[in-house]
Amino acid sequence: MTLPIRAFVLGTGLMVSLGGCGGRGTEGPLQADTAPKAVTVTVAPLQHRAVDRTVEVVGTLKGWEDVVVGSKRTGRVARVVHDMGDRVQPGELLAELDSTNAALAVSQAERQFQAELAKLGQKELPSGAYDVAALPAVVKARVALERASNNLTRERSLARRNAGTAESLQNAENDEQAAEAVLADTILAARSTLAAAQAARVAVDLATDTLSNMMITAPVPSTPPPGVTDPPTYAVVKRSVSEGQMIKEAEAVAELVIDNPLRLWANVPERFSDEVALDQPVRVTVAAHPGTTFEGKVARINPSIDPTTRTFQVEVAVPNNRGLLRPGGFAKASILTRHSADAVVAPIESVVKFAGVTKLFVVEGNKSRSINVETGLEGTGWVEVIGDLPAQAVVVTTGQTHLADGTSVVVATPEPAKPAPPGGFAPAPTPAR
Repeated sequence: MTLPIRAFVLGTGLMVSLGGCGGRGTEGPLQADTAPKAVTVTVAPLQHRAVDRTVEVVGTLKGWEDVVVGSKRTGRVARVVHDMGDRVQPGELLAELDSTNAALAVSQAERQFQAELAKLGQKELPSGAYDVAALPAVVKARVALERASNNLTRERSLARRNAGTAESLQNAENDEQAAEAVLADTILAARSTLAAAQAARVAVDLATDTLSNMMITAPVPSTPPPGVTDPPTYAVVKRSVSEGQMIKEAEAVAELVIDNPLRLWANVPERFSDEVALDQPVRVTVAAHPGTTFEGKVARINPSIDPTTRTFQVEVAVPNNRGLLRPGGFAKASILTRHSADAVVAPIESVVKFAGVTKLFVVEGNKSRSINVETGLEGTGWVEVIGDLPAQAVVVTTGQTHLADGTSVVVATPEPAKPAPPGGFAPAPTPAR
């Protein structure tokens, strides 16, 4: 009975031993499967290029001058010369009022002026500080005074020799006093007549001005727009009157705008107040002409910041020689604040952003290393990166989502592009049999 029990024990021990060996034998392959594997990635070198640092803004285009022309006089519109869309030069006629009454007023004022000149014995109004002593009436009064003075002197001489009478002497003295009074009165009358003639001349000028104001013309700018050598041209935006209409003084007749150059008004965030300066180049784009860039310059900067929006206004002068831009339109603008001649750029797909952190993965040997960076300007397929980057760094462009610091990598070799067949078409697929 002893032998079977021992045999069972030995058999059981052998089975346990074999089972234990089997467990240890499968442990090795499991550990090999969990070992880190190399990640296949594609890479691209960092590049250096010149980039422009800009401030992006939006705004509204406005005419260089936008003016509503009104009538200086009351009257009936006799003729309208220009309508919406027309081009007019400074000083060109826009509309004309009925000038019949104004012309008659000029004629009446001129006749009154001539009458006052006739009183003075002049054909033209004397200029400057005119001495009325040369007027005929004054000369006549002065001659009469001299005659009376000479007669008085003679009578006094006779009275001293007892050859004259007291009555004659008294009459001579009275005649001299009367002649003096007549001369003074004549001088006053001459001065009054001269003043009346001058007032009549002013009345003629006023009547002539009223007559000229019957012709409503485009204004003439005192200062031409910058960069424009020829006289600026106005465009008629709106016509406000019709022929036969009665209009009052200061009533609008037409609205004009100078559309070359244009003003672009835009609001810039406060944080860029130290970067934006006068005469900086500005690139302007509009939706009506995609792909076309219009070059302008910063012309004015508002020194005050709006406390509500925390922005300040800038004005950009935009040439419009081809007439492609229109006042009132929406525009986007890039204000060129700085130019970097040697900026570091990377492929845009190499940038990894997660949880507010921006980084790149660079390949060093067969390992990856992450570097925190900041991004700047962005272009077609590239972005500016700022950080502690090696000079000849190679960045990962695909596969970076599986990487961490120290991950083994295998750089995939890009397959050469297959040449296209003649004609530029891909070969047709072989039909299935």
